[in-house]
Amino acid sequence: MKILIIGGSGQTGSRLQQHLDGTSFDYYAPSREVLDITDSRQMLEVFDGYAPNIVINCAGYRDAELAETEPSRCFALNRDAVAELASLCNGRGATLLQISSYMVFDGHKSDAYTEKDTVNPLGVLGGSYWQGEQQIRERCPQHIILRVGWMISERKFELLRNIIAELKNPAPFDVIGNRYGNPTLADDGARVIVAIIRQIDCGATVWGTYHYGGVKPVSESELAETILHEVAEYDEVATEQLNVLAADADDESRKFPLNCKLDSTRLLHTFGIHANDWTVGLARLIKGFYV
Repeated sequence: MKILIIGGSGQTGSRLQQHLDGTSFDYYAPSREVLDITDSRQMLEVFDGYAPNIVINCAGYRDAELAETEPSRCFALNRDAVAELASLCNGRGATLLQISSYMVFDGHKSDAYTEKDTVNPLGVLGGSYWQGEQQIRERCPQHIILRVGWMISERKFELLRNIIAELKNPAPFDVIGNRYGNPTLADDGARVIVAIIRQIDCGATVWGTYHYGGVKPVSESELAETILHEVAEYDEVATEQLNVLAADADDESRKFPLNCKLDSTRLLHTFGIHANDWTVGLARLIKGFYV
């Protein structure tokens, strides 16, 4: 089994490599200089040289706010490049495992979203994810699309540093009290991907779309409070400066769904993969930042 990882320097791709290092799988994770997913020539060279059996695409455009100002670049990465990748995988007989997002939904449902729920993205980023998914379904039947929840990464210490700086600032820290989702550690996402790969390697042909998010969905404000509690174990932070806001669901400028919760039942029933408690991973992440 030969695995090609695209976007290996990102938060999920880097953790995936660490998980694969403990297995017998052969993998190749070229840098962006060697493999730019938008460069057709580089894509062909890597496929010809490495001949992967499975391609895991962790690359993509992720910034929802910035996507509204540069939609062409967003769609070039999340739709057009993915379409070409899907055709290439299909032509070479390779399985494509694509990382997607809860942002394909509009967030109007009260319960967690299942794979059967109607897709209705709110903004450019969500639309690019959805159109990229559609290209995969049309071009590469042998695929797994894995939609994941709110990603939290051990590698993004700069982001964590910014959050901690906000928590230490005496000024109020704005969070949304009625936006809910599944915090998902990048390390946990990598664990799920490896578990799927193992079963594909054993001959499983359960192609399609799956959801994964950490157990215990919470509001954005509850997530901030949890981070605050963990940081307080190591640092001096204000304990009552969270300014809980209620997002206006009718505000057309908002491009984030209020309900980002994903139901992982299908993944459990198909692959036997249980969702992990994100609070344990978060505590370990913050400890690693300080210790």
